[in-house]
Amino acid sequence: MKKLFSALLAICMVCMFAVPVFADANDDYIAAVKAYQQEIAAKEAAYTAAVNAYSKQAKAKADADSAAILKAAKAAQAKADAECLAVIAAGKAAQSEADAKVAAVIAAGKATQAAADKREAAYADAVKAFQAQVAAREAAYLKAVLGK
Repeated sequence: MKKLFSALLAICMVCMFAVPVFADANDDYIAAVKAYQQEIAAKEAAYTAAVNAYSKQAKAKADADSAAILKAAKAAQAKADAECLAVIAAGKAAQSEADAKVAAVIAAGKATQAAADKREAAYADAVKAFQAQVAAREAAYLKAVLGK
């Protein structure tokens, strides 16, 4: 029984001395865990800052690229508009020239028609005069032949 008692006493003494040692070890562990958590938090903060900086740079680059594309598109649109206006102006000039040529052809056609109408009227008058002359000769012939 003495041995049992001494064994129990030895275990109790070890436990009494072990609790503070384990408590110190536990405090050291908790401190190490907190330090590790702070290290992880610092790394996460650095990573978040890097991601945010990259995002800002990417957004700035995308904005600059978009602005450049819009500027180029506006310049291309302005050039296309100018080319279209030039084509329209050339088309209007060509149309005006064509209209003038058509008007000249129509005027020439009207003048030619008027001259033809005048010649035809003169021919018709000449034919009537000739017919009147023939009728007068026939009348004179009949009068001379028939005595009427």
